[in-house]
Amino acid sequence: MSYKHHTFCVNKTISLLTLSDIFTWGGFTVVSVLMGIYLSEKIGADAIRIVGIGMAIYLLFRSITQIPLGILLDKIKKDHDDIFVLFLGCLLMGLAFILYPIIENEANYYILQVLLGIGASMNLIAWRKLFVENLYRGSSGLSYGIYGTVIGIATAFLSLIGGIIASMGNQYFDLVIVILGVWVILGGFWGGAIIFIEKRKSDC
Repeated sequence: MSYKHHTFCVNKTISLLTLSDIFTWGGFTVVSVLMGIYLSEKIGADAIRIVGIGMAIYLLFRSITQIPLGILLDKIKKDHDDIFVLFLGCLLMGLAFILYPIIENEANYYILQVLLGIGASMNLIAWRKLFVENLYRGSSGLSYGIYGTVIGIATAFLSLIGGIIASMGNQYFDLVIVILGVWVILGGFWGGAIIFIEKRKSDC
């Protein structure tokens, strides 16, 4: 019986994609923890219903735009379009959060949820395409395992921070939401940095 020696190589593209997700979806997680309390202060009563409708709008637009985006990204062989769409998706998601403080009624919130859904769709399609195309042969399971572990721990930590912020009261919520929006946009910059990596598989 023979055994194949396996050595795991650090993939810079996968590392940047993981870091991008920590910023993007970590920030999203904290905002999700705060949203019910935040909207109850911005809009008043019935915040639970509004959050529920807003989440449905977000998921709807995130879903219906993914197939057209996927077809579009598949038309271009190299990955420059994927990197740009990943960055733009993070930018739209972060911008939606930055604009949350101007919410005056539920219609404003729903419009921003449309923006958030489209941005999330762009992020997810481009990120997944880049991740799959840059996996090293024979180490995909380990790569997914490392990604899942890092993202799980980071999300747990950020969720804890979200809970602590929520328990402190609402006087700093606007500032916190804006900071989280900027944090999400930084995830786009980490993803965009992939363009500077030479000999990445998705650029072939």
